[in-house]
Amino acid sequence: MINAEFLMLLGGSGAFLMTLYWVRVRELRERYAITWLAVATLLFLTGLFPDALKYVARQAHLSDPALVLFLALAAIYTNSFFVSVTLTKHYRWNVRLTQQMALLEERLRRLEDRKASGEP
Repeated sequence: MINAEFLMLLGGSGAFLMTLYWVRVRELRERYAITWLAVATLLFLTGLFPDALKYVARQAHLSDPALVLFLALAAIYTNSFFVSVTLTKHYRWNVRLTQQMALLEERLRRLEDRKASGEP
């Protein structure tokens, strides 16, 4: 019979291998892979040592499912936040590049017009 610990071991191993594969084929940047590898490792360790999760739940005065839900939501929130920050940086970089390209195109157009009219 499959239990939760076995599923966590299997899920952690699968997530770890999948993350390494996507980094290897250059579809996932190393910057993001670190977060996913940490999540996979945590999942794997939780499957190996389920009593540690129960101990943390007791210390936090939470039930096991409530603690798992809290940790999962915290991981999702943290990852989403950092992805949003990265997207914002890329958006600003794209705006800057677009503005520079427009200025260069205008400069090129003026040089071509000047050359076509015979000006030095």
